[in-house]
Amino acid sequence: MFKRVIAFLPVLVFIACAPDISNPDVQAAVINSLTATSWTPTPITPSATPEPNTARIVEILNEIIIGSDPLSETVVAKYSVIDAKVILDVTTQQATILRIHVDCDWVYSDSCTPETTFVILMVAFSENDKVIERIQNQIPASVQTLELVAFERMSPTSNIFIAWKDVWDFALGKINGNQLGSRMMRSVGMP
Repeated sequence: MFKRVIAFLPVLVFIACAPDISNPDVQAAVINSLTATSWTPTPITPSATPEPNTARIVEILNEIIIGSDPLSETVVAKYSVIDAKVILDVTTQQATILRIHVDCDWVYSDSCTPETTFVILMVAFSENDKVIERIQNQIPASVQTLELVAFERMSPTSNIFIAWKDVWDFALGKINGNQLGSRMMRSVGMP
């Protein structure tokens, strides 16, 4: 008999020490805590990957850029993303820069400027809401800057920098082209 009582002793101690659930104040506190736990909305943010998939970024952007304007590709220039890299901050070792290399191959005259390349890339990002989200899903959430390395016939010509948040806002229609253009910074020296 004693062995049976010892087996149920933890249950008896738990029941004896449990709060008075018949008290309306205790019931309200329990219900409110459960409601807050189950109904607290979580903010919707892109689920960026800690391991960047830069090959996927190149594929996503080239799906949009290559062949999007056959007339321009025939008469003016052809653009393609040739590389993407996530750059780590030296001191913190956090990913802070998404660097995208875009090549321009002009057809009849030299029409490959870094600014035109920048416009082509921004149009690709803003093609639809899914593009920017697909790119974000391939990079760490700590990325703060987009660096475009413009190439002309596979030779680097210039770098353009812009805040990643501004790229997001432009792609989602929160800022317009005038605002985005005024926020970009072109480097003076060679990349």
